[in-house]
Amino acid sequence: MRQLAAAHLLEDVSFGGVVKSLSIFDRPELATRIRNEMIEVNPAGVRAPRLDADIIITHFTPRWRTLPFLHALRLRNRKAFLVHVEHSYTRAFEELHVDSVRRFRAMLRGSYAAFDEVVAVSHGQADWLRVARLVPHEKLLVIPPWSDHGDLRAMPLACHSGNRPIVIGAYGRFDAIKGFDVLIDAVRRLDPTRFSLLLGGFGPEEDELKHRASLMPNMEFAGKVTNHRDFLGRCDIVAIPSRREAFGQVAMEAKLAGRPIIAAQVDGLPEQVGKAGITVDCSSAETLAAALAQLPKLPLDKMAEAARASVADAEITRLLAWQRLFGRAARYCRASQSVEARAAAPIRTSAGQIR
Repeated sequence: MRQLAAAHLLEDVSFGGVVKSLSIFDRPELATRIRNEMIEVNPAGVRAPRLDADIIITHFTPRWRTLPFLHALRLRNRKAFLVHVEHSYTRAFEELHVDSVRRFRAMLRGSYAAFDEVVAVSHGQADWLRVARLVPHEKLLVIPPWSDHGDLRAMPLACHSGNRPIVIGAYGRFDAIKGFDVLIDAVRRLDPTRFSLLLGGFGPEEDELKHRASLMPNMEFAGKVTNHRDFLGRCDIVAIPSRREAFGQVAMEAKLAGRPIIAAQVDGLPEQVGKAGITVDCSSAETLAAALAQLPKLPLDKMAEAARASVADAEITRLLAWQRLFGRAARYCRASQSVEARAAAPIRTSAGQIR
């Protein structure tokens, strides 16, 4: 099979979670079948390009202002197989941020109609897309994101002896949606000789979070996390108290590092937990504090083992899922070329004349 050409359209190609997830296409299992190119676009303000690509994969967030771009992209690239990866929208997003559900869903249905397939990044997200009837069942599939963290898989498993405070780690962008404010308030309710909080990251809420944690000797801000191995090596358990989370890359990284997780009961997070930790109602500091207070009674060492085991096959399952998608895209492209060839061929009448 000839190598396919894929164009990944992003609004921002600076290093981030979405760009990190594209590293899976550099794996030999996929690179031999598809040639990838990242293209930065402004889908709200420019005309959709005509691309020399067999597959076009969009990674930006659909909005009313991007609808003309998406449908022009379809019209100007009729022979390409179009895929959208939904990194942003979830049930919790709709509940928290949408005033008119009817209008919001109309925008999404109109956007997704431009694509041959829509990829959800978690089963929780896919369930919402399906129940809300935003994507036809036959066009919807689930492929969680993946970025290589081989150094995390080589780390020793978390092991808490009980002779020191349990270190609760959390990291990410300091934004209200991450729920770090609730986490700080929850840890403030705990015995500082038994629990400590290590927060990594930066963002618009940094000053507010530091003020909230002021005068607490058991809370430390580690700054931007550039070395995940070092940061996670200091954690006994990792908390993901997000108010919304389509997937939760932090949960995946923590499990690779052999760290138990405590995750909010929203969107794609619960399906990542299993025996690797616990899910908690993180909507209030009281409920989160009550769950954290039970950590010394939990089998954290067994949870650490389960965390590492739960992601043992994660990379290969993602690779296989993308291989299957590329297989469907290749068949689509061959069918399009066949139709074009037949349309261009001369038509012979029964008398042998060409017209």
